[in-house]
Amino acid sequence: MTQPTLEKFLDDVKHHEITVYQNNGVYRHLTFEKPGGCYHSFNITTFPHHLVITGNMGALIFFHSHYDLFDFFRNEDLKITPDDWAKQIESTSYEVKINSYSEFDIDKTKKLARKYLDDYLKNIALSHDEKSNLLAEFNRKILCAEDEWKIVDAIRSFELDNFDFEYFCWEDCRTHRYDYIWLCYAIVWGIKKFDELNQDGKNHDRT
Repeated sequence: MTQPTLEKFLDDVKHHEITVYQNNGVYRHLTFEKPGGCYHSFNITTFPHHLVITGNMGALIFFHSHYDLFDFFRNEDLKITPDDWAKQIESTSYEVKINSYSEFDIDKTKKLARKYLDDYLKNIALSHDEKSNLLAEFNRKILCAEDEWKIVDAIRSFELDNFDFEYFCWEDCRTHRYDYIWLCYAIVWGIKKFDELNQDGKNHDRT
């Protein structure tokens, strides 16, 4: 699955302008959009220990011990750390939270399943026929699966000649959502634009 690069994001927002509706210490309300258009527009709102980003690419709420989350996210080089930031997302449940930043990747799952099988074959002596049968069954049931439900069911139910996927790691089968990575870039870029507009308005860490 593809994800936006920094270059792609910068192209999306190259005509965006910032509008400051509120700038009162840690209390901010900023909008970034192209004049006359709403595509790829987004809003950043902050208050103590929170940053909220909304727009037509989605919405996320972050919570952290930092008093001002601009200090937490700020990066002059526009570098992002999606895995660390995902831990700070606020949501109603774990399932909703994980789905807000990641999605099941069937291609990645197939590669991981094949690696799991290859590791097994390296550590056990099988006859040529046994190995061929195992690979054929793997290809038929798992590699040919066309959607998440089918491949999950195929992996969980797979059993042949004492081989199964009992210890298969499902957490590794997810990848960051396109819109989540885009919003991560939007946060660091938005903060940088705000700092350029208001060089004297930076708040300092009050953790």
